[in-house]
Amino acid sequence: MTMHLFGAVLTAKATAANNRGENEAGTISTLQKIIRNGELHSTVSAEAIRYALREVWQEDDSLKLHRRVSHTGSVWDGDANFEEWSDNIDDDVLGFMHAKQETISRRGILEISRAVSTTPWTGELSYNFASPGANPAVTHRNPIPYAVEEHHTRYQYGFAMTPNELSKDRPLRVEKTLRALQNLRRVGGNHARFLFDFSPEIIVLRWTADPAPRMLLCFDEDERGSISLMRLAARVGGKDTDPEEKDIRPDELIIGSVIKDAEGLKELKEAGAQIYDDGIKKAVSEAVNTVKRSFENSGTGS
Repeated sequence: MTMHLFGAVLTAKATAANNRGENEAGTISTLQKIIRNGELHSTVSAEAIRYALREVWQEDDSLKLHRRVSHTGSVWDGDANFEEWSDNIDDDVLGFMHAKQETISRRGILEISRAVSTTPWTGELSYNFASPGANPAVTHRNPIPYAVEEHHTRYQYGFAMTPNELSKDRPLRVEKTLRALQNLRRVGGNHARFLFDFSPEIIVLRWTADPAPRMLLCFDEDERGSISLMRLAARVGGKDTDPEEKDIRPDELIIGSVIKDAEGLKELKEAGAQIYDDGIKKAVSEAVNTVKRSFENSGTGS
């Protein structure tokens, strides 16, 4: 039986902004946006989250990566033809494609959705001036005005992976992936001016034979800032619901939260989900142990 790991993440609340220099909007640094439920929401790409994963992994000396990233550009280990790709956690988990030889490719085992703000963007802007001499490459005698789009919000995103499709060290690479998602830092243009904590304040993990996640983007935030997981609770059903009729079995869920008053946590706990309301790391550790036990019990090892 093939098992799948699904996750839904709600980040901390902070002010998101970006710094891209001049663009088609002139001197306005823009946020990416989409329309959701008829309103404008800011968004962060899955590529930005994947990039941040590499930053976390490369701080772990026990891991071998094919590509390392930095503010000065990417550094490859020299294996241009991906001949030893299975030794690299990034090639195995994130996949790759050779630009000149399309037959050399691997689909990413970790799938990540685009992160979406929990609240609509209402057009917030901040204004400033670049003083003369601020950039030695640009000569100007007068201050140059510029504006930055800002959004004080949380972001939510989902992910999925099927560990059996990893090439080797499956439980270990699942653990390193979950730990990296737990410890995400710079995502979506964050730097010294616009730091946004992308680590989870709520994480929902599901270990299941069900091939569909059924729980991505399961968080709602009202105008007072209260968080709700009632849409997830509705798919789990009450404790008296026939298990065969539940979209999501509660015993498949491991939830970590530092938001103790989030609506729906009580209902999920009563239904049988494992709730850790004293932090994220305990929930991630329990998920890691669940995956390890599953491999041990199946006799497939790593």
